[in-house]
Amino acid sequence: MKILISIDAEGLQGVTFGRQVKPDTTEYQVLKSAMNKSANAVISGAFKGGADEVLVVDAHDGNRNLDVEEIDSRSQVILGWPKELSMVQGVEGKDQLFLIGYHTRAGAPNGVLSHTYSTNVHRLRINGKEVGELWLSAAVASSYGVPVTLVAGDSQTIEEAKEFLEDCEFVTLKEGFSRYSARSLSMKDALGKLEEGTQKAIKRKGKLLEVDVTLTIELEFQNAAMADNCLIVPGVERLNGYTLKVTAQDVVTAYKIFRVLVALSDFDHGGY
Repeated sequence: MKILISIDAEGLQGVTFGRQVKPDTTEYQVLKSAMNKSANAVISGAFKGGADEVLVVDAHDGNRNLDVEEIDSRSQVILGWPKELSMVQGVEGKDQLFLIGYHTRAGAPNGVLSHTYSTNVHRLRINGKEVGELWLSAAVASSYGVPVTLVAGDSQTIEEAKEFLEDCEFVTLKEGFSRYSARSLSMKDALGKLEEGTQKAIKRKGKLLEVDVTLTIELEFQNAAMADNCLIVPGVERLNGYTLKVTAQDVVTAYKIFRVLVALSDFDHGGY
């Protein structure tokens, strides 16, 4: 049994504010500690549950948050940026995918630190359905024949995951009251639940997402300049000041196009 753990940050225990998730701030150590300890709890649970191989991909910010000196030596870690498959790099050939520390899509009520890949994104629709990082990671994994069998995050993230994931284990690490507040498990309890949940998850079969062959991406940004800068991409159609539309012939291509547009939106706006 080969497992890929994709670990993000905003959905982890004790994390509720922007400065905690940014590596250049004094509060970042809260996040770094939570990520490393949580990864180890899931690794431990995976091997106790019967895994033969565990690979961890750092899926937060610049993807340099996990510390190889801290991570369980039975696993290997994918670090750094850029990567072709981003948050699910390494998913090829795996049997199961675990999504740890994930968060809700942009705009979700009471979703702690909710966003969709970038805070520049106001809304992302695929074939008319609003989706977030959970769906994107699960859809890309499904295209490689790998099901998601474990999701861990805040309460709203779990509710979002249940909309499209079946035969999956869910671990709630905190209950969101707003975008910047939550009732969190203690670190000890959270790690215990992650390890226990992982042992249960590895026994699940999961179910692959059924994704249409042709996908229409509608990407709405936070301001018009972000959309302006994306019009250099061939095939991109502008629907209004904020929103772009483009089609792709498979989910991996759609994921890559989405990420290109997000990258182009992230330039110096002069603070205005």
